[in-house]
Amino acid sequence: MTSTEVHRSPRPDGRGTASAGLAERLAALTMPCPVHPSSHLVEAATADWAHATGLEPDPSAPWLAGRAFARCETRVVTLFARWLTLAARLREDPGAIGGIIAVAGGAEPGPAPLERAFTGLWRSCAPGMSRAWRERFTAGLAAQREALTAAGTPTAEEYPARGRDAFGRYLLDLVEPCRETEVPEPVSRSRQWRALTEASGDVAAWCVDVAGGRGYVRVAADHLERSSDPVVRPRGRRGAAEEWVIDRLAVRVEELWAAARAVPALTERHGLGFTASGEVTGVACAFLTVPRAYLEWLTREHRYRHSG
Repeated sequence: MTSTEVHRSPRPDGRGTASAGLAERLAALTMPCPVHPSSHLVEAATADWAHATGLEPDPSAPWLAGRAFARCETRVVTLFARWLTLAARLREDPGAIGGIIAVAGGAEPGPAPLERAFTGLWRSCAPGMSRAWRERFTAGLAAQREALTAAGTPTAEEYPARGRDAFGRYLLDLVEPCRETEVPEPVSRSRQWRALTEASGDVAAWCVDVAGGRGYVRVAADHLERSSDPVVRPRGRRGAAEEWVIDRLAVRVEELWAAARAVPALTERHGLGFTASGEVTGVACAFLTVPRAYLEWLTREHRYRHSG
């Protein structure tokens, strides 16, 4: 995605009629993603790395990375695919996050495969980044552990923040070292930049929730049941909950594009030069392509799940 594409939204219409199929509504939220020409090499390299470190490969990781970074070098796509694999396994084993935070702080890794895998990835990304970036990354790890181990079910209003943390908000932080740049701290701490990263993370996280029928979908089911919404009866509990979340996905996609369109003015306000502005815009574009890849993946997963 080029910098000029920040200004062009797909203008999804997620508020279709109740009779509209969810697959069609999902397809309306995204545009076909370009695919990295070496995606097959990325898939093989990521699987080999996972086996070598003792992790189970995640087939969706190279698929997503190849679309999120379609115009980047193969090594960038491979690096991000490995991080996606690690993040997926951390969601399954939040108890391992404490050891990983310790490794990020300078401790020697233990024998656990997740710690060994993290160590190699961390050493490939962290040395060139500032202390502020490293602290932001480890704060995201700690937030993920807290969200995944929290007791009780959040309300529909509380879920977005918890869901974003449980998904792993640090995945978006990794865009910077993958692109070998760092967003200036005054920009990364701004309200406008936070709006962009939160919207990007929400879209990706909610796609994972809809695909798995958990997270926001479960929260939505409870919310609709308590509210006695009549939409639950004709569509069933999960169908109504999926539709409810997809409605919010449509709104969030629009908010994501609105936040991205504010980036050029943000860089100008902070007095960034041509090169620095281009690097920040490149990161912002990735905050569009990453969730766009998740939307296309969700559309595919939903179609396969309901085929036949």
